[in-house]
Amino acid sequence: MSKFRLAICQFGLRDTTSYEEMQQHLLEQCEAALQSRPDLVLFPEFTTFGLLAMGGSDLKYKDLSRAVREHLAAFTSTYESLFSKLARESGTVIAGGSHWIQPDPGGPGYNTAHLFFPDGRIERQKKNHLFPGETDWGTATFDGLAIYDIGPAKVGLMTCYDSEFPEVGRHFMLAGANIVLCPSATYTERGFYRVRRCCAARAVENQFYVVECHQVGALSVPVDQVFTGFGRSAILCPIDDKTGVNDGVLLEAQAGDREMVIHGEVDLDILQASRESSEATILKDRRPESYKSCYLGY
Repeated sequence: MSKFRLAICQFGLRDTTSYEEMQQHLLEQCEAALQSRPDLVLFPEFTTFGLLAMGGSDLKYKDLSRAVREHLAAFTSTYESLFSKLARESGTVIAGGSHWIQPDPGGPGYNTAHLFFPDGRIERQKKNHLFPGETDWGTATFDGLAIYDIGPAKVGLMTCYDSEFPEVGRHFMLAGANIVLCPSATYTERGFYRVRRCCAARAVENQFYVVECHQVGALSVPVDQVFTGFGRSAILCPIDDKTGVNDGVLLEAQAGDREMVIHGEVDLDILQASRESSEATILKDRRPESYKSCYLGY
């Protein structure tokens, strides 16, 4: 089968004052996504950020480092147990978006995308590039990108800001990816379009599908720098005569400010034809020998 079905959870950011409330919210949207019997369910970056409201109605930006450790990192075992159970029971791979983890008490924290498999396996991809501000919360960068086999697909994870660095997408292509997932949390329309334009470029220049999943909504904290989410989740593809998609947007959410689930599929045979015999055989026409002395093959 060359078709790969996706359910994209455009998850609503909202004040969440208990772990039970967050579990229920995640469960409800995941169950809605599973109704279409997808091969993969995707959530956005910072899926659990609503738990910052547990820091109190007067939480300020300077106190975020404490809040993410006390309320987000502490939710890790519950978050992983919930999605592991859903993946096992549904037989579906779930990309649970990203969650802030702290592997060692007192050590650095990581913005970490998670993949949950029906066999109980959990794969974790830490974010490589940190958007200005993330380091304020004690988040650390990470070196390393992995590819995961999910049925006929070879999947990579580039979290939000990672999409804005061409070498990340090129690494995934060279490693064999045909689908790249981009869980994202953009707080302004400008931020959304930065990620959208970059994801679209990665899809064209690497001739793979990019699945972009956004967080939407708003928190009431930090009171001096409130978090908001905006973005239209989408499936992006190469632009050529094989895909037949003139603007490269295969599927897109109807709005960028509302929670919803969008369902779609990609065709890996069409992607292969795009790479081999389309009007724009970009990968075949690369000339790495002309610039490898400067860019090590990229």
